[in-house]
Amino acid sequence: MRRGCLSVGTVSCEVCKHKIPYPDRYVMVDEDAKGVEVEKGGKSVRYCIDCAQKKGYAHYKEIKGEMMLTFLRESEASLPTEPPAPVKESKV
Repeated sequence: MRRGCLSVGTVSCEVCKHKIPYPDRYVMVDEDAKGVEVEKGGKSVRYCIDCAQKKGYAHYKEIKGEMMLTFLRESEASLPTEPPAPVKESKV
């Protein structure tokens, strides 16, 4: 499971050992012993943005004309970014 987080200044990337300063973003991922993402029961591993991008846990996506960093999986990131149009009520 992936969790996007904000550093409080005491967090380090467990791959490159880079200290993640406040208020930079990082991702925490549950992984098994082989380093594969799991939904439950894995070890929580913290990744800085650079290491998360290298591992495929983070990427940039264009949303409403702006490039935004997302930790969602590609399939989840392709969900509609706009809310559905409101339905007009008819008076009967």
